[in-house]
Formats: sequence, C-alpha cells, structure tokens
Amino acid sequence: MNPSFERLIVDALISEQLVEPADRERSLNVVAAAIGTVTRPETGEASQRAKMPRLVEIVSYLGGALVLAAGGLFFAQEWYGLGFGTRLTMLAVVSAVLGTAGAVTVRSSSRSTDVHQATDDSRRRLAGTLLTGAALAVACLVGLAVDHWVDSNFEGIYWPAVLGGAVGLLMAMIGYRLAPTVLGMLGMLAGLLTAVLSFASGYLDQWTNVVAVAMFLVGALWLAATEAGLFPTITVARFLGVATALLGAQLPVIEADHPGLGYVLTLIMVGGGIAAYLKTTAWPYLAVAVAAVTLVVPEAVSDWTEGSLGVIGAVLVTGITLLIASFIGYRLRARPAEGTGRPD
Repeated sequence: MNPSFERLIVDALISEQLVEPADRERSLNVVAAAIGTVTRPETGEASQRAKMPRLVEIVSYLGGALVLAAGGLFFAQEWYGLGFGTRLTMLAVVSAVLGTAGAVTVRSSSRSTDVHQATDDSRRRLAGTLLTGAALAVACLVGLAVDHWVDSNFEGIYWPAVLGGAVGLLMAMIGYRLAPTVLGMLGMLAGLLTAVLSFASGYLDQWTNVVAVAMFLVGALWLAATEAGLFPTITVARFLGVATALLGAQLPVIEADHPGLGYVLTLIMVGGGIAAYLKTTAWPYLAVAVAAVTLVVPEAVSDWTEGSLGVIGAVLVTGITLLIASFIGYRLRARPAEGTGRPD
C-alpha cells in the first residue's frame, strides 16, 4: 500500500480530532505497521523540501527571540525616559510588524493557503506565535492610550487593563482563527482573565470573593466553549478550563476570606468534574475531581476542628483523602473502559 494512503488516513483522523496533531508521526508508524507496510523515508529533493521548513521555523524562532530580547532590554532601560507619543508609536510599530509577519506566514505556502492541514504544522505554529505576540502588543497599546486619555480609575476600576485585556482577547481570537495554537489559546485566556479580574477590582470590600467567582465562571465558560468544539486541541483546552475554575474555587480558602464559599465552589468542581468525565471520559475532568476532593476535605476538616488536628493530623487526613479519591477515580475510569472497550 502506498505510504501516501497512510498519510490520508492519519490526516483524516486528525481533522476529526480523533488524533492530536503532535502524534502524527507516531500514528503514521502505527498505521503502517497495522497494514503490513513500512513508511519509507523521503530521499533526494523531497527530503530537502521536508527539512527546509523546519530549518526556516527554527531560524525564525531564534530571530524572533533575539528581537524580543532586544526590545525588552530597550524598554527596560529607556521606557520611562520616552514621551507618550514615542511609546505609542513604538507599540504600534511592533503590533504592525508582528501582525503583518503572522499574516504573511499564514499565506506564504505555495502548496496550500490552509495552515489547518497537518502537513503545515510548522507554518501554523510560527504564524500563531507571531499573531499572539501582535495581540499582546495591541493590548498594551490600547491600555497605554486609555491610561493617558481617560480617567483610568473611574468607579474604582482600572479601565486600561479592562479595555486592553478585552482588545487583546479579540485580537488573540482573530489570530487563533487564522492559525490555531496552544500559545494562541493561552493568549485568549490571559486577555479574558485580565479584562474580567480588572473589572472586579472595583469591588474592594468583596474583592477576593468577586474574583473567585469570576475566575470560576470564566473557567466554566471556557469549558463550555471547549465542549462546543471551538478549540481543535481539546485536551489542552479542557485542562486550561478546569485549572482556571479550580484556582478560582480555592482563592477564598487561600486568602482565608469566607472559606465557606471556597468549599462550595470546590465541591461543585467535584460534582461537575465527575459528571463531565462520565459523559466525555476525558482525563482532565477526572483529574480535577480528584484534586478538588483532595483539597477540600482536609481544608474543611482543619477549619471545622479549628486546627486542633495539628500538622500530623492534617497530613494524615490529606493522605487518606487522596487514597480514597484516587480509588474513586480509578473506578470511574474503569467504568467507561468496561463500556467502551478502552478509556479516552
């Protein structure tokens, strides 16, 4: 069987999100072995064409890293000595250069203009990195402009961060639509959290609780968008969502400000994680349910006993809780495997 047929099979599985793009080479070998063929390495001119994009990618990353390092050093040394116009111009130039470079990279292939194909992973990663950098630069540009021209603390809310984060989120979404990458997802989540948490800064008397609930809801909305199929790299997206929600749930406990709210939110994480795992068999949901149980039980016991258990008692309760949670997690993971033949 022709090796190109094997690639068609693997690419079809990747396009349906049944195989992660990062596992493409290993999947090719598995398919080749299953159909009794050996994937032949490309030679001659074809091999050179295969190597050059990776070399160009590495050189581009190194060049971009050096440019960013030089820019960072310049900003650190000269930023406070520059006028507002110069700062604004520099950020605008950086935004334009990174955005243009990212857009050109998306459209630079002579074979295809679709970087979503698995064969264009290198170009997609490079374009996604450049476009995410452009989104960050635009967010800083908007924040700087708002801070200069608008009352930045109206109603106790730091609006430069709110508007900068919102614009950064929008630009990161556009970049992710053109070239989806994990870095692009991080850029979107960072912009969303910056905008939401900065807006929550206006509630100083209940800041911790408001921020905790806001982070919890952001994580929940992120997971809803993930399950709706908005992110190709679904496992990473699920992990980012559950991590954000769990951190928000634990914030009132960490800050010792209304820990009861933290216990309630963490217990919701337990129930929601188990329900989502039973529906999807995705390991991030099981992991967050186990982690939430392991955290909330010792915290609640220590709080209700007013710390009378001491360090040894707290460690013992934590260990027992972890063992029980791990056993429950094992049984939950075994149950879908018994029904479907294998776990996710």
